[in-house]
Amino acid sequence: MALKLAKTVLLNDGTKFPIFGLGTWQSTNQQEMTNLIRSALDLGYRHIDTAIAYDNQKMIGDALKTIFSEGKYKREDLYIVSKIFPYKNWNTEQKIKQTLEELQIDHLDLFLLHWTFAGPSKTFEINHKPVHVIWAELEQVQQKGLTKSIGVSNFNVQSLLDLWSYAKVKPVANQVELHVFLQQKRLVEFCQRINVHVTAYSPLARFNEIVQNKTLTELAQKHNATVSQILLSFLLSQGISVIPKTEKVNRLKENFDSQDIQLSEEEIKTLKGLDTNTRVVQPADIDFFGNVPIFD
Repeated sequence: MALKLAKTVLLNDGTKFPIFGLGTWQSTNQQEMTNLIRSALDLGYRHIDTAIAYDNQKMIGDALKTIFSEGKYKREDLYIVSKIFPYKNWNTEQKIKQTLEELQIDHLDLFLLHWTFAGPSKTFEINHKPVHVIWAELEQVQQKGLTKSIGVSNFNVQSLLDLWSYAKVKPVANQVELHVFLQQKRLVEFCQRINVHVTAYSPLARFNEIVQNKTLTELAQKHNATVSQILLSFLLSQGISVIPKTEKVNRLKENFDSQDIQLSEEEIKTLKGLDTNTRVVQPADIDFFGNVPIFD
């Protein structure tokens, strides 16, 4: 039987983007990383998501080197995404070159501006470059062929609208937190209106809360599926790509198979009713972000 690859969508720059990816945040064991990526590729995954801030790019690069040396897969089979914080003392070109060196590849498929800001110091000294400055630098590294596409992450409508006013190259994607408890309907609709693809991070929200949700458990039983599969299928049904993170090989297939679940319009309507605007990642509660209530 032929391997079922993740479906792709066309981004606004004409490149193909796999809608199902492997999130790697907090994955920090080399052997587990190699086994995880190899297993994911064997299942049909082709999209790997990382970031400079995850501090695991070298580990991913070593894993890819091992996997490529085995001869079954090569660089052009994969879609690799990384992200950069807008620290004012960072040189963007140096950082993407360092990223490529760590990943042991010659280009990224997509390089995202990770956040609109970097957390200020305790005395509120500003530590970030304005978006218009770093966006021009992202355009330059794209022009040099270091990345095929550029995009953003954690941007709200106002940030996107401002970027739209000066960007020579429009962002192809916006990676944001999305799940049944945080659906950000108007942000998603705005992105789709301006042809910016939306990717959901933390698509499974807080697992313990999810598995105890009666609506989700009943829907899972009805479809002979897991709650995680229902959550991922819900997002995929709306044209949103997903990058669920797992360190368990058995979960890779479970997550990937969510692409086969067909939810009815009534079921999607029911799931939309679970939205409570509850975030997993809330900078206002995190020292790293200077406790800035960026989403207020």
